[in-house]
Formats: sequence, C-alpha cells, structure tokens
Amino acid sequence: MAEEQKTPLYQRYNYDNIFNRSVIAGLLYLLNHKLTYEQVWDDNTVETVTVPFAYNFAHAKDQRFVQDNYTFFGRECFSDKFVDGKFDMCPRFMMTYTGSQIDAANITNRFVKGKYMKDENGVLTSYTAFMYSIPLSMTFDFEGWIDTLDTAFKIEQAIRDTFYKNQTFNVLYRGMKIGCRAGFPESYTTGEKTVSYSFEQDSQLIKMNFSLAVEAYQPCFDESMSIPSDKKIEHFAYDPDVFNGSVTPLTKQVKLKFKDFDTSRRYAVGETITLEWIAESNSSDVYTVLLYYITSDGDKHIIECINRDHHFYDWTIPANISNFVQPTITFINENIEVVEQPNVVVVPDSTGYVNSDSFVVIDPGKFNGSGYIQMSLEYLCTGKSGVKIHDGYIADVTPDGIKAIYYYKDLKNVPFVITNGKRLKYKKGSFGEEICIGITYPNNQKIMDEIRNVLII
Repeated sequence: MAEEQKTPLYQRYNYDNIFNRSVIAGLLYLLNHKLTYEQVWDDNTVETVTVPFAYNFAHAKDQRFVQDNYTFFGRECFSDKFVDGKFDMCPRFMMTYTGSQIDAANITNRFVKGKYMKDENGVLTSYTAFMYSIPLSMTFDFEGWIDTLDTAFKIEQAIRDTFYKNQTFNVLYRGMKIGCRAGFPESYTTGEKTVSYSFEQDSQLIKMNFSLAVEAYQPCFDESMSIPSDKKIEHFAYDPDVFNGSVTPLTKQVKLKFKDFDTSRRYAVGETITLEWIAESNSSDVYTVLLYYITSDGDKHIIECINRDHHFYDWTIPANISNFVQPTITFINENIEVVEQPNVVVVPDSTGYVNSDSFVVIDPGKFNGSGYIQMSLEYLCTGKSGVKIHDGYIADVTPDGIKAIYYYKDLKNVPFVITNGKRLKYKKGSFGEEICIGITYPNNQKIMDEIRNVLII
C-alpha cells in the first residue's frame, strides 16, 4: 500500500510551535504594513512609501550581513551568483530581539481550561487541558539607515503615530490565536531616547535607533491532565462497591435509619425542619439516598434524591400539603408601624385552641419601634358562625422583627383594649394533614425507614 501523502496542513517543520518566532513574525508583518510615509516628487505625484523591516538573524551589526542577505537579486537574473558591488536600499531597518521578562505582577488566573492542537500520527487532534498563561514583556531594538533628514523626520513621526497608543496583532501558536500588543516601553534607562540619530562615516547615511516592547501571554498546558476535546463526561457513578474475600455481593449490607424525630408536635407549612439519618454499608460509602413523603390519600411525593449524602437535609414544608386555612393576622398599634410584613403561621394544639405556643415565625419582619403590639386573628368559620375576630394576642417586637407572641392572659398589665379575649378555636377535623416521611436506598428500595404520623398544619 502506498504511503499516504501528507497535505501541507499536516507537514511538520523544526520551526513549528516556537512562541518567540511567532511573535517576531507577527511584529514584522505589522511593521511592514503599518509604518508608511509620503514621498512628494512633484505637485501631482505623491508616493506612499512602506518602510521595509527585516529581522537580524545573526545579530550582526555590519553592513555586509545586510547586503548578503537582503540586497541581492534572484536566481533568474544571475544564476545563483550575487552581484558584485554595494546596494544601499534606503530607508531600511533591522529588528533585533533583545530578550523577554516575565511580568509576574499581571498574572491573573493561574489555571483555566484551554484547547490546543497536537499532531498524532500525522493528524491534528484538539486537546483540552489546564492552561497557565505566562505574561511576557518582549523587547526589540531597531536600527535603520535613511538617506535624507526629511525622510528620517517623516519616519520618526510615523513611528510615534503608529505606536504611541499601541498596536495589537494576533499570531498562531499550537492552533490557538494569541493576542499581542506592541508599543513603546513604559520605562527607559537614563540617557536613552525613544528615537536617536547618528551618521555613518563611510556611507554618509543617517542612522536611526528606537525600541519597542511587545506584551504577550505564552500558554503553558498541563499535559498530564489533557484529554481529547471530543470526549465528555456523560455520567457520574455513585456508590461503587468494593468487594474482597470477606465482603461479596451476597453479603453486602446497607443500613438506613432516621434519627429521633419529634412526632408529638405539629409542624407548619413553610417551616424548615431538619431530617437526620444514619447510613452505613460494609462495601461502599452510601452517597445516594431518596427522601419522600406520603399523604393520607396514599400519594407518594419525592422530596429530594441526594447524590452526596451528608446524613441530614433541611426540608421546607411545601404549602400544598395541608388544607388548613390560616387566619388573617393584623398588627394594631398607633405608635409602632410595620415596615416589612412578618410571616407568621398558626399551629393549634391537639384540641384546636390557639395558645401562646401556637405561633411559628417564618419571617420576623421589621418595625419602626420596640414594645408590645396587638394582633388580631380573623377566621372564617364554617356554618352560621361566620367571621370571628380574636384580638387577644400580643407580639413583643423590635425594629429587627418579632421576638415572641403571647396570649394576653399569659401577660400582666396589657395596655390594650381587648374586644374578644376568647382563644381562637378550630373545629376538630378541620385542620392538619398527617403524612409519613421516608428514606430509601435507590439501588435497593427494600432498604428504607419511615417516620409516621407527622402532623402538618
């Protein structure tokens, strides 16, 4: 079978994926397209000249290097032979890379997810890994030769126009687009100038020097954490069993049991209660449990399926469980006003009476003063009784809300006029819903425990 021919996209060279080389090439492209000036030949002829820039590969400072590498003609004219003599192309500039420095003060996110390309058997594959962006400040020195002083001034002006407010460009590195910013360095050593001039003794050319700084971020990937970008996590496995010689699937044991729960008191809808339990297994950590409740009509309702078991759950009792009709509560006091309405629910005792301990404060609200404030409970009775109003309940409040609520006979010297001091009473059977709260192990729902006869008002 003939060897598959690689397309240019998959060809690899020794100079691929060199960060400095990519930035240098990007800066050269920017300079050779952005830096221009106008050359006026006569009234009707104005030429826009693009200043040529070349890289100083050998860091040579002599003219011979420039002539041998940049000012010769091609093979078509001279059959691979250089032209004897001296060719001075003016203006021209050489760029020299002088080094880089890590700008540690600008390091932000140390590890973020990033994508890059990796060559695997001649095929480019996208990988995802944690990436560390290293902020770099790369400096470049430029040396140019110019024929006239007017041209030198024009080029200096063009340099200021182009780089005073920075120029941005993008380069390709490992399949990623890297943003770079070029501009004058923020600081110089004493005695140096942004642009300086001198005269070459031999050629009588004007020599110009200036410097630029490039801000870039080199991405570094943690190869040990890399995964192909087309792979994804679809499911998480919980409760993995670890079996050995003594514990087998046949001898696996899981235990679920609620801790002590007070079923003697009544709970109000909207109230948050804490459910606690014990979960044990001889082959794994029990991470998954299912909480539910069953109403008196036999319907089963899911509370929560917990995938990370902390052995407790704070459950806010939903309002649709109970058919109990809450009385309308009104706060009465000429000197204290309600700023934020409290949320108070009533939980009658087993005989149906509303006493001092029959109130559950869900939200204490806010008031503009402190002291006692009278509460009026308005309740619509069934039958011929109609609406009943009981104003014999007192709340002790502060600006931060209700502290406590009392039946007025439990206090002394109540400073309010009580028109109906009888305790509000609900008829038996007109309030409350008994439910059963349960917990089970989803992998084996025969393993379960329940709390029965929980009365919800």
